[in-house]
Amino acid sequence: MDFHLVMKFGGAGLADGDSVLRAARIVEDHAHRRPIVVVSAHEGVTRALEACARGAASGRAGLDALRIRHKGLLRQLGLEPELVDRQLTELGEVLANLATKHVLLAEELDFVLSFGERISARIVAACLRRLGVEATPVDAFDLGLTTDSCHGRARPLPGVEVRLRESLRGIPGIPVVTGFLAKDGSGNLTTLGRNGTDLTAALVAHAVSAERLIFWKDVPGILTAHPELVPEARVIHRLSLFEASELAFHGAEVLHPRSLDPALSADVILEVRSGDSPKRPGTTIHGGEPSRGPVAITGAGELAGLEVEGGGGPAMGTLFALLHAHHVSPRFLIPSSTGMRVFAPPCPGLESVADELRDLSRLIPSLASVVCIGAAQAETGPSALGALEAAGVHPKHTIFGGPLANRAFLVDPADRGLATRALHECLHGARTRVQPSR
Repeated sequence: MDFHLVMKFGGAGLADGDSVLRAARIVEDHAHRRPIVVVSAHEGVTRALEACARGAASGRAGLDALRIRHKGLLRQLGLEPELVDRQLTELGEVLANLATKHVLLAEELDFVLSFGERISARIVAACLRRLGVEATPVDAFDLGLTTDSCHGRARPLPGVEVRLRESLRGIPGIPVVTGFLAKDGSGNLTTLGRNGTDLTAALVAHAVSAERLIFWKDVPGILTAHPELVPEARVIHRLSLFEASELAFHGAEVLHPRSLDPALSADVILEVRSGDSPKRPGTTIHGGEPSRGPVAITGAGELAGLEVEGGGGPAMGTLFALLHAHHVSPRFLIPSSTGMRVFAPPCPGLESVADELRDLSRLIPSLASVVCIGAAQAETGPSALGALEAAGVHPKHTIFGGPLANRAFLVDPADRGLATRALHECLHGARTRVQPSR
């Protein structure tokens, strides 16, 4: 039987027993289509595992809180209390070893973090079986998901789809696959970075030529702005792949920036829907022409900055080679009077680039970005800038361009919320009045 549907559940949708059961019932409703399920760790577990790893490396190996958390989940779901004892015992041994070494390597941190998804997949699969749905937990790295060796933000290697497809065919029932996890060519466990489960789900969907990939989230869909910054933000019911890709690239946290790449090369319909309200349609993402005019306001709360001297071709060639080598994904490249300014999400790689360039570069203060996706220059550029100035926000940089005629503003991080609300009111007709900050 072919797989036509992939369903991804994030940590917030698996936070407690009620959430796991709700997710399992959603899968049960689609069991006749034999979906592939991709899961994250239960909410908060990845952070707790990182704290355990760092604590162990400092000589404090403690697992009690995580053991109690998972045992409580099993009790809430009426599952066997020994279901994940094997994983918890192995985790305890790893932490004890770290406590004797007093050193935490990047590959060791990845290994510790892996227990979140590995345990989650086994709990979700067991919950499905208790509902009468045949399900098999499986680790993505055992399916052939292979990456480079950049621990913490690994990149999948070409050709992984073929191995995934062949491996999934042999899994009985509904495969419940660990998101976020992979292995490098030497067999070392790696992780795919923040929201990496989205990327796992997209790779799986591409591999099996699924017709549809549903991201079950704790939001009703993709919104016109972050709801914590703009309570009046509205659901966008339809987006083109290019619009969704631009939103993800510029900081929208709903989707992993690379999770849309497989969909761009395969005819997969994506949906972002609420696990709390599974009957609501949410946001559908599929091909098509981009909208004309503003789509949404997004951005990043912090972009680290690097200024590089020299504007010639060789200097820029060296810069781009170093950025790629250190897995730095520039969000903005802005010419300066002496060379180039690079703004990217904070990561160790940017400091490594600065170290290699030595006297030719310097780290500069971080800024926040506020980006109007799809804002045509002739229609909204001046009014957007005017809205910011009226609200008392003075951008450090203004950038116009991109395939969707985006308008981006780099502002002081303290002004990000005010700037987002001002632009949303200007471009999307928010009802609240934005007051100047000064």
